Amino acid sequence: MKIFISHASANKEIVLRFTEMLETLNDSIETFCSSEEGSIRVGSNSTEVILEELDNSDIFVPILSKEYYESRYCMIELGIACSHLFAKFQKNGENYIFPFAIYPVRKGQALSGTPIANIQVGDINSTADIRSLLDFLAEQFSFRTGSGINQKLRSCVFDIDRILLKNQDLMADARVGVFFDDSIPYESAGDIILCNKTGENVTVNFNTNPYDRSDIKYPNFLSLVFRYVDTVDIGKYLDYNESASLVCILTSFTNSITNITVEFKHNGTDILDSYKKSIYYGENIIGIPLALMRSEALHKITEICFVLHPEDLNETEGMFQVSSLRVELQ
Repeated sequence: MKIFISHASANKEIVLRFTEMLETLNDSIETFCSSEEGSIRVGSNSTEVILEELDNSDIFVPILSKEYYESRYCMIELGIACSHLFAKFQKNGENYIFPFAIYPVRKGQALSGTPIANIQVGDINSTADIRSLLDFLAEQFSFRTGSGINQKLRSCVFDIDRILLKNQDLMADARVGVFFDDSIPYESAGDIILCNKTGENVTVNFNTNPYDRSDIKYPNFLSLVFRYVDTVDIGKYLDYNESASLVCILTSFTNSITNITVEFKHNGTDILDSYKKSIYYGENIIGIPLALMRSEALHKITEICFVLHPEDLNETEGMFQVSSLRVELQ
């Protein structure tokens, strides 16, 4: 029995661990994975190899990730597989495609809007979803998974979770915005605060008195917000290391900032906890141990905010940058 595993090269580490687990379950399981060394020989026509492997495969397992959707080659491969294998299997009422999703792709929306939206998608780091695939294989191809399957599954998911956490980009997964106390008079919001995101850097410019008025009412707060529409799980890091910390670099380009408050919100706008940090001119490394706020809410963070209050400023105008927002497994 051969399983064709389609994936983006950026997910190689996860896919190879998944493939290794499948092949240790039973000697009859063979996988084709282009990331495995020697799967496509140097000088061969990769398209012909893929079509040949599809012909010889019993099921097709696409590993759906953000990088998968961004890869033209992966999307072509998925299209070829769906059309090529349809004639071979589905016309006879047989199943042949078993997709798995990699966070931040959600399995409920992974295939929505596509011709194969009715196909159930699993999570690559779910023992229950992987077991569903194995149960189908065992029933369809009449083989035994051998001893220690539960341990092998748990070990595989544990390793995949560690890879996912290590590669999680809190900045890339967020919607970034700036806000302020809009009860003050202003002509344009950008006169008070604006931000620009470039790669792993978000630069903020602010001016609490943009019109140089002597009778100005200053804003009660300025805030840079990283918002997670589907929530982000940072509590899971504590399962692997009690010393896990949220870390970022805050660079102050002026002498205007003395302190900044980092807020963690869940359930929309509820504040789980907040931490005031001293800020100096130049580069500041901010670290907040997650164990300080151990809570179920850490698994459902909706916002991470960097907030300035009037008492945190010694100048009305300034500029700072937040970069490399991540959780470190120390």
